[in-house]
Amino acid sequence: MIYILPEVAPTFKYDTCTNLVSSVKEYFMDNYKMPKILIDNGYAGRVFVEFVIEKDGYLSNVKLCRGIDEALDKTVIETIKTMPQWIPGINNEKNVRTKLILPISIHWLYGRIEDE
Repeated sequence: MIYILPEVAPTFKYDTCTNLVSSVKEYFMDNYKMPKILIDNGYAGRVFVEFVIEKDGYLSNVKLCRGIDEALDKTVIETIKTMPQWIPGINNEKNVRTKLILPISIHWLYGRIEDE
């Protein structure tokens, strides 16, 4: 069974961040590498990625819900797949599988450029 709204939502803690949004943002700013070929395209908006946070906190079933550009979308998905463990959702005091759709702001992604 996969939950959408467990009693306690899953979360992601990264570095010294205190909430999910800042943790994901900082993770992407530290780990995402924008391919140089995409820098000049001036993308704006969000990429929406769906995945399941498993009972052990690892991610599975990562897929794109809405993207902007095939190359950009692919690199966002690759970065999501490298994320460390999350804190899983909880229902009836047990860890549960939880589906999440995560918006990734393209503005976060311009922080780093992939080396040639």
